[in-house]
Amino acid sequence: MTINLRKNIRTYYGYSLFSNLLILGPIMTIYFFSKGLSFAEIMLLSSIASVTVVVCEVPTGAVADKIGRKASMLLGALLWAVSLLIFVFGHSFYAFAMAEIIFSIGSTFKSGSDVALIYDSLKAEGQEHRFQEIEGKAKSYLLYAQAVGSIAASFLYEINKELPFIISAIFVFISIIIGLNLSEPPIENKKGKYGEKYLKQIKDSGIYVMRHVKLRAIILYSMMFFVFYRVGFFLVQPYFEGVNIPVKLFGLIFFFFNIVAAQVSKNAHKIMKATKGKTLILLSVLMVVSFLLMGLSKWWIGVIPMMLQQVARGLYHPTVRKHLNKNIPSDKRATILSFFSLLTNLAGAIFYPIFGILKDKTDIFTFHLSIGVVMLGLTCFFAVYLNKKLGKSKSSNNLSV
Repeated sequence: MTINLRKNIRTYYGYSLFSNLLILGPIMTIYFFSKGLSFAEIMLLSSIASVTVVVCEVPTGAVADKIGRKASMLLGALLWAVSLLIFVFGHSFYAFAMAEIIFSIGSTFKSGSDVALIYDSLKAEGQEHRFQEIEGKAKSYLLYAQAVGSIAASFLYEINKELPFIISAIFVFISIIIGLNLSEPPIENKKGKYGEKYLKQIKDSGIYVMRHVKLRAIILYSMMFFVFYRVGFFLVQPYFEGVNIPVKLFGLIFFFFNIVAAQVSKNAHKIMKATKGKTLILLSVLMVVSFLLMGLSKWWIGVIPMMLQQVARGLYHPTVRKHLNKNIPSDKRATILSFFSLLTNLAGAIFYPIFGILKDKTDIFTFHLSIGVVMLGLTCFFAVYLNKKLGKSKSSNNLSV
């Protein structure tokens, strides 16, 4: 089977951009408030979404390996578009819960399928070494667009509170049209048209993760990093309030956050080359320094260390995905990437409530110092652990951090 690699890469950029261009971040919470939801109900919606991801992640990943990554990507985007429209027309908690469930199922179909498709497209042409460069560019294009969207969202919300959702849905529909031009790459070692039996696909992929030392080490590290990375995101607006930054400036600050992350993501392959053997730990160090400096800064200057989190944000996906894909066989790629997403989301589902309780018992500055110290300890542990498990060796599946 032959594919047009150049066309697939161009199409991947377009699909990745429009399917993920949801301009909802600055207005999502206040939108729910305008619909009559309490904060407790909003948190419950987040819990419903997390449970849905955990339940559906691996089964939908196995579907992608069996029926094709392109079909899974398009189905996921379609479910996202439908859920966004339910958010527009819904007026009750139950309607929004249904929207969250549909959106989360769509996320699990999209999760890993797009990465698996582009990686195997490159692998079919012997160019998998270009993956981190292409993934970094795709992420940077999205972040640049989101930078503009973070400002536009607040203005659109002022005109009509449903407009950000409607426009986001339109973007997702555009991504479906773009995605139709993708060519399905060949999958190495796939048996027959649909590969292994469905449950065997999941079982074999799970066994592969458990037995593969390097892959297991990457996933364990990512579970730790993902929790602190996401907690840091949830703390941004409370920190703004803590240092008395006016709400009207939130969108502008997010604009610069996205620009920094985009620039870093675009050059991720160069940064990884310059920091070879240390890139994963660099991600944690950036977060630790940011947390500690924010905890010590009790005025607006504390926003500057947040830029370190944006550097980590720009590096995270290209770095982790490169290391994951180098250790995953093609016929199990989407399924194992779904295992990865499941486990990181599960870690978040377990620890988010704990961090929430701790946050309520102290001020925003002390909390940043506390999580900075905790993450520092974990980073020291993983520096040793990753060096031991992923250090250079003569084995065929060698992978450096």
